[in-house]
Amino acid sequence: MNPLSALGQAGRAPVIILAAVVASTLVAAFVLSGPSGAPSGRTLAPTTGTIVGKVSIVLCPEPAVMNSTACKAPLEMYSTRQLVLTSSTGTVVALPLNPDGTFIGQLPPGAYQVAISNCNFLGCNLPVPATISVATNSTASYSVCFNCVG
Repeated sequence: MNPLSALGQAGRAPVIILAAVVASTLVAAFVLSGPSGAPSGRTLAPTTGTIVGKVSIVLCPEPAVMNSTACKAPLEMYSTRQLVLTSSTGTVVALPLNPDGTFIGQLPPGAYQVAISNCNFLGCNLPVPATISVATNSTASYSVCFNCVG
């Protein structure tokens, strides 16, 4: 036997073994994965809840004056702000407000302190309610008012 041909055959052996290992690994990964590519037998449950609602900003908290057009918050007071929710673990979620003050968002379950971004109007640090709760796989509706009386 020619020494060079023996070396050539020996040099191919590691390549063939490596190819067999890679192929068997790919087959094992395919068999263990489900039809969608996710591991079979395990489905990931959603770990968020949904909140929907509306923010109201009251510029004149006095009941006699509250209905005055001068006391109504202009649309840009809402669209330039966000509802800021801070969890007990310190996670902060900011939900943009639509021009009419409505909002929607998905958050991890828990209790959240309520605030508003760009807090520069009288009573902006007085939200009612001051806290909201989010539960897994459910939708909660909230009306949040800043500077409301009682």
